[in-house]
Amino acid sequence: MVHDPAAEDEKPGLPCPVELRVPGTDERTPVVIADKPWYLEATSLTLRGLEYHGVVNVTTASGTVKQALKFTAREVDIGDLHQIVEGADGLHHHVATESGSVSTFRDGTVTMYTERMTGRLFGVIPVEYDAEHQPTFDLPYAHFTGVHLTQAAQFGGTLTMTGMRQYMTGR
Repeated sequence: MVHDPAAEDEKPGLPCPVELRVPGTDERTPVVIADKPWYLEATSLTLRGLEYHGVVNVTTASGTVKQALKFTAREVDIGDLHQIVEGADGLHHHVATESGSVSTFRDGTVTMYTERMTGRLFGVIPVEYDAEHQPTFDLPYAHFTGVHLTQAAQFGGTLTMTGMRQYMTGR
């Protein structure tokens, strides 16, 4: 058998995403979602009872349809949570927690509609996922470090935070 390096390039490796445009499935969210996404920056993100449901099409308040990756998890832990929302006034509204804290979602399934995610899977492997670069696996447990998420929406669970503070920054 002759070794063909080109053939290796055709096989997706774990956990590298595969570039693939898909039509997605239409998703009805529990409530109407905002037109603009919100952002999460975190030192770590741990997801237990994780399931990847594929690319979905979600409709925003203005009627725009956009694609997102749909994940559900039984438990979510977020290290050094920092959420950013761009307000209608052009200001950035921040919610952050105490340095070194871990925020948790418990008491129900958390559903995440993720437009983009970057980080290091298990603290080692750089990943970047979006609707055209989907995960090639469905793990029941995942731990990411250096996380940056663009979220279309998120629902479910009870969030517990330590040392929450809110502030705004300019345009």
